[in-house]
Amino acid sequence: MTARTLIGDLGGTNLRLALTDGTALEAEARFLTAEHDGLEAALDAYLNGLPPTHRPAGAILAVAGPVSGDLFTLTNCPWSFSRQAVAGRYGWSRFDLLNDFSAVASGLPYLDGPDLELVKDGTAMPDGPKLVLGPGTGLGVGIAVPSEDRWTVLDGEGGHVSLPVCDAEEADLMRRLKHGTVPVSAEEVLSGSGLAALFNAIAERDRGAERDGVAERAEAGADVMARLTDDACPVAREVLDRFSVFLGAVAANAALTVGARGGVYLTGGVLGHAGDAFRQDLFRDRFIANARMADYLAAIPVYRIRHPEPGLFGLRMLARGVSLTQ
Repeated sequence: MTARTLIGDLGGTNLRLALTDGTALEAEARFLTAEHDGLEAALDAYLNGLPPTHRPAGAILAVAGPVSGDLFTLTNCPWSFSRQAVAGRYGWSRFDLLNDFSAVASGLPYLDGPDLELVKDGTAMPDGPKLVLGPGTGLGVGIAVPSEDRWTVLDGEGGHVSLPVCDAEEADLMRRLKHGTVPVSAEEVLSGSGLAALFNAIAERDRGAERDGVAERAEAGADVMARLTDDACPVAREVLDRFSVFLGAVAANAALTVGARGGVYLTGGVLGHAGDAFRQDLFRDRFIANARMADYLAAIPVYRIRHPEPGLFGLRMLARGVSLTQ
């Protein structure tokens, strides 16, 4: 009997679980974090539905937040747990935790064909680092670096860097978004809640300018997405335009920082819901808008990940034992 490993991708909104022997996924399921008291409650619901022959001997879990020590608390969800306690509860000999975007980065070298959509032309260097950014509940960032005959993941919290601005209009929006003396982070705009915050900042600006037809406040990113189809709501359209520009700026800065000549990859729930409203042209223009490094950035290809579960895909590569070391 082939041993199975439980793999899971735990974000602020969803927990996605599956079993794998390294070659395929079985028993895929999704749980909303808001509907369960914690990780163990969701795991109980999942594992109790499996036949005894499918009980996993270990697990690999990708989590939305920095991983250190035994205790873990999610960044954008009230769940917390002890790695040792969870492993003991289920009798697992192996229970590995890694950052959720380290999991996505684990799969980058193995994505191809229909799993990728080209956003910007370029030539990927085989020995160049690969960078992934994913606006969702938060803004995830992951890096895969080639090392001899394998790849290594670099953990980080790149979503919390300060959001760069380049003109007076962007500076005005940042002033409206700013809390005290703390700079606006990239995640505060490039996320679901960030879309709502940006919408409200633009609406506040337009009300101050006494423009007609300014929409009411948005309470969540879903409100902005719903208003994209409303021709009477130019604010929602501007939100997605500025989102595309800011994502280009953050991606370019990150690409320069890590030397991402192996390619930049985009994923995340916001892009999934945005669909064609994501302005690839505006993203490209801002990505290469660097007076000294425009040629360097122009050579880097950018892809939009179309794989439906890139986190689970990366975890499957880890379970298979062909991907990254940490």
